[in-house]
Amino acid sequence: MQFAQVIGQSTLKERLIGAYREGRIAHALLFLGPDGSGNLALALAFAQYIACPNKTETDSCGVCPTCKKIDTHQFADLHYTFPFFNKSEGSEKTTCNDWLAPWRSHLKSSPYTTVDEWRNMITEDNKQLIMSVYEAANIINHLTLKSYEGGYKFQVIWMAEYLKTDTANKLLKIVEEPPERTLFLFVAGSLENILQTILSRVQTIYVPKIEDADISQGLLNLGATPEKAAEIAHFAHGDWNKALQLLHSQNPDETYANQFQLWMRMCYKKDVPGIIRWSDEMHKLNREDQKHFLSYALDQIRQNLVLNYAGKDFVRLNQSEQSFSDKFAPFINDLNAEELMEEITEAYHDVSRNAYTKLVLSDLSFKLHYLLTRKAEA
Repeated sequence: MQFAQVIGQSTLKERLIGAYREGRIAHALLFLGPDGSGNLALALAFAQYIACPNKTETDSCGVCPTCKKIDTHQFADLHYTFPFFNKSEGSEKTTCNDWLAPWRSHLKSSPYTTVDEWRNMITEDNKQLIMSVYEAANIINHLTLKSYEGGYKFQVIWMAEYLKTDTANKLLKIVEEPPERTLFLFVAGSLENILQTILSRVQTIYVPKIEDADISQGLLNLGATPEKAAEIAHFAHGDWNKALQLLHSQNPDETYANQFQLWMRMCYKKDVPGIIRWSDEMHKLNREDQKHFLSYALDQIRQNLVLNYAGKDFVRLNQSEQSFSDKFAPFINDLNAEELMEEITEAYHDVSRNAYTKLVLSDLSFKLHYLLTRKAEA
């Protein structure tokens, strides 16, 4: 993957290239950023840039044999570690080698993937994903071998949050003192879930959400109209993966803003028949759409809290949202905002765990009713 294919993040691209050209590359880097920010894409583009024999001042060439191998995830010195599950009861020694074929196929479809999308691809049973201690031994084994291509060896560890204590402890020595011309590229979305022993041995590169203008330009390059590109960029909220999914939606505004506004009105009034009908309709959507809606609802609670205390200059709302929030924001305050966000976040996790969404959403609706009305009266 070339830097040119990474959406936005121009400052980070320049920083990475500058560090390489000045010989200031740490032996272990952590690309830390939220879903859809391009943390994995940046790590892959950086590996390709370093390995490319014909690199320019701004990017890898993209056409040499090395670039083509990395782009198709067939480069012998680029190794992947990612969450997986044991293939059967008697295969505790399963490693990422056993999952390479589906991983390469999945990664080729989009380097902006999420762990939920990866899990849904390899299992319908919502099995627990792991990075076993046997995978640590697998990493040590292939990194201690001589470079096949004669240059750098790269070890990408995607979703480093899944490294548990026993696995991480086995890796500490090689991460701290890797073989010559070996680079660890950790990728993660949550700093608090990464072991301190790992954090102390890596240089952290913070990958922010993508700017709306960059998402809009990326969508324009894919054939979207300027109006739809701008609308999707607003609702994607810095998440390129979400933007791609919204590109195939008929009307993101109708799907999210109107649904949220209708839902909040029903919750406040405790419109039981309406809530049941709404939960039934939401239940018909696929889980990714349900999760996207709950993420949008969570962001709207935050925006309305800011609007209530700081005013319009500090919020990110379009015309439809602003019109609704002018009346809704007073009901979101420091007395109930934290609980509202906690309840929506818990529902999001329940949906991710394949809970029965009709019950999850109806139960959530009644909880929100009591929070909105009780706190508003207070």
